[in-house]
Amino acid sequence: METYAHFVSKQTDQGIKIFRHHTEFRSTNGAGKAIGLIVMMNPGNARPVDDLLFNRLENSEYETEELVLTMPDNTMKKVMGMIRKAYKDNGITFPNQYSIHIENIFNIREKDSDKAKRYAKSINGIDHLMFKCRELLINYDFVFFAWGKLDIALERQKDLFKKYPQAIVVNKLNYKGTLMDVNYPVHPLYMNTEYFLKASKNKLKVRLIKEEANIL
Repeated sequence: METYAHFVSKQTDQGIKIFRHHTEFRSTNGAGKAIGLIVMMNPGNARPVDDLLFNRLENSEYETEELVLTMPDNTMKKVMGMIRKAYKDNGITFPNQYSIHIENIFNIREKDSDKAKRYAKSINGIDHLMFKCRELLINYDFVFFAWGKLDIALERQKDLFKKYPQAIVVNKLNYKGTLMDVNYPVHPLYMNTEYFLKASKNKLKVRLIKEEANIL
């Protein structure tokens, strides 16, 4: 899989910040039909592959005109691996070309999750970027929620659960080797792959609702 995303850098009341939205995984054969939706908390430290572009985003206001090839972070790499393994374990073959939509509850690019949450709550005047999302399909083959414990955009979280009742959700947290049952969608980096594989059983290649599309 390859990663593509739209980046915007914006001068805020807390300095220049980078936002990422309309992210997707694509087959190495190119983009195709969207087969899945993955919703996580916020963009981590994934960045454009192009060094000059990344430098421009870090130091001035700029917006990419189209989706650009992106260097995935560790969370994305783990998610890619889990999806591949789930498909393999369920005997499902990927299409020759496909896309997987990646959404975030909020869009500021920040590796430190506590700092990201503070930015999402405190930066003024950029809600149109912070909470921007694509038009989500209803007719995905799978949906995976993994945004962790989060008290931001609670209504959106509820709406997602309502729209996608058959979403894959892992509620067993691995924190420093200690396993705990929790009532929120565990973040991929705190998730044992075996629990994802168990949760995804019979939830791949399942058409969720009959309608074709809806703005969420």
